Amino acid sequence: MTKETIDHLATIFPINRDALKSTSKHQRSVSILKEFSLNTSAHGIPSIVRSHSIQNRLFWIISLYFQYPTQTSVSFVTEWPQAFPAVTICNYSPIRYDRFIIPFLNYTNMLNLTNTNSFTMELSLYIHGFLLYKINRNESLNDFSYSLDSMMMSCVYNRMTCTTANFTWFLSPVYDLCYTFNALLKNVGINGLKYNSDNGVNGLLELRLYAHQFIFNFVILKIHVMLKQQQKL
Repeated sequence: MTKETIDHLATIFPINRDALKSTSKHQRSVSILKEFSLNTSAHGIPSIVRSHSIQNRLFWIISLYFQYPTQTSVSFVTEWPQAFPAVTICNYSPIRYDRFIIPFLNYTNMLNLTNTNSFTMELSLYIHGFLLYKINRNESLNDFSYSLDSMMMSCVYNRMTCTTANFTWFLSPVYDLCYTFNALLKNVGINGLKYNSDNGVNGLLELRLYAHQFIFNFVILKIHVMLKQQQKL
């Protein structure tokens, strides 16, 4: 509504000029908002505006809500050469049977818990107590853990032989001793990493591992393998 129209109406009718101006501004705002809503690419908004009844508008609003519309932004970064990922291996059983069984049976026989020279399901109930007994006597439990030498039969990376020296060990609260290939070490940095393009091969790690004999309560015989990004150890 132009200024001349407002002045003309205010002259003929006893109407406040400011009231006419505010109404005009409100109508323009509503018109702009409606025009935007009708032409927006946002799914469901044009249908809500076109609806002539409150029921239809509520329907479209609820329908739009339960579709959980999202916007995903994807970007690609080219990195070359690219470091080979850190590969961690852990024995699923935290206790090495061949080194554990004799000290454990000596412990149970000493306390008259059993009188046997073989491991049974009943004996597995005393494993936790035996480990606490060793700790309280300040005795090491390392002999019962799986060393990498005892598990790794062969290691080849990009057709080059790798050894236990290429792995870094750490203690896991679940699997005890674990070993990481191509770890990012603080004292070496990225200079110590292996890359996918090393030796002209596209990042191929071949490992042959021996899982050892299992114990009751740890009946699954397998190796746990994890791949992750480089993190300083």
